[in-house]
Amino acid sequence: MLDIIILNHGTEEATERCLAALLALVPAETRILVLDNGSPGDDARQLAAFVAQHQGRIRFWTSLKNLGFAGGMNLLIAQALADPAVDQVLLLNSDTVPQPGFITAMRARLDPDTHTDMVAARMIRADGTADSLGIALYRSTLASNRKREDEILLGPSGGCTLLTRRLLEDLRAAHGAWFDEDFFCYAEDTDLVLRARWLGYRAAYAADALVHHEGSLSSGGPENDFVLYHGIRNSLWWLVKDAPTGWLLRSLPWFFALHGGIWLRHLRRGRARVLWRLYRDAIKGIPTMRRKRGVIRKTRRVPAGEFAKWVEPHFYERGYVRRAWRELWRGKST
Repeated sequence: MLDIIILNHGTEEATERCLAALLALVPAETRILVLDNGSPGDDARQLAAFVAQHQGRIRFWTSLKNLGFAGGMNLLIAQALADPAVDQVLLLNSDTVPQPGFITAMRARLDPDTHTDMVAARMIRADGTADSLGIALYRSTLASNRKREDEILLGPSGGCTLLTRRLLEDLRAAHGAWFDEDFFCYAEDTDLVLRARWLGYRAAYAADALVHHEGSLSSGGPENDFVLYHGIRNSLWWLVKDAPTGWLLRSLPWFFALHGGIWLRHLRRGRARVLWRLYRDAIKGIPTMRRKRGVIRKTRRVPAGEFAKWVEPHFYERGYVRRAWRELWRGKST
C-alpha cells in the first residue's frame, strides 16, 4: 500500500492544484496525507475546506509553527508508517503537478533484491527543461539538482521521492531519524540519501515518471537570503556528517574554490551579513554533526571507498560556472 505525503506552507493554491491532479490519477485506496506547516494567513482554513470535499481520500493536519521540511515530513512519515499496511511512501512537493503514470513508473524501478529502495522522478519546469532528475553530488563538494541523465545519480530529491518502508525503518533504527530536523530545510534530502547509501541501499531514476514543478514557492524563490543561508549552511553540515575523511581531504582544493566563488558572488550582491551568519552558524553546528557522524560510521555497511563512485566528476552543473562568471562581471542573469 502506498501513502503520498505533502507539506503546505503558504502555497495553498498550488497545493490544491497538486491535490486535484493527484485525485484524478491515483486509485481511491491510495491515501494522501497533507500537513499545513505553520502557514501564515488563511491557508489552513482554505485547505481544510478543500479536504472536506474529498473526505476519505485526503487526511489533513495542521501545525501552528513551521516545522521546516524535515520536521513536517517526519511528522507525516510517522503517520504513514503507523498503518502496517503501508509499505511505500511517496514524498511530493506542494508546487508540483504530477502527470499520468508517474507512480507506476516509479514503483516499477524498485527492486528489493538489489536494495533499490528509493526512486527519483523526472521533474521539469514550465518550459520543459529539466528541474530535477534527482540529486547529483559534484566534485566541488556541493550537491544539487541533477539536470542531465548522463550524470551520476546520488539519489532522489525531496521534491518527488519514492521510499520503501524497509529503508525508512532501517534509517530510523540505525540513526534515530528519517530527516535531520537540525537542517530545517534544504540539503536534508542529500543527508537522508547519503545515510541510506551508507546502509547499502541504492537509488534509481524513472525517466518516464513526469512531474511539473514550479520550484521554491514556499521559501520565496531561489534567490533570497533564506535559501542562501540554509542551502550553504546545510551543505557544510552534511559534509561533516556524511562524507568520508579521505575524500574530504582530497577535495579540499575544490572545496576552497567553491566557497571562494560563493563569497565573491554574494559579496558583490551586498549579502555580507547573511554570509557571515551562515558560516558562523555552520561552524557552531560542527560538534553536533560530528556526534552524528560517529553514529553513521558505526552503522556503515559499505566501505568508505564506495563514496567516490557516487560523485559526479565535473566541478558543478555544466555551464554554471560560465553563467555565474558572466553574471558577476557583466551583470547578466543566470
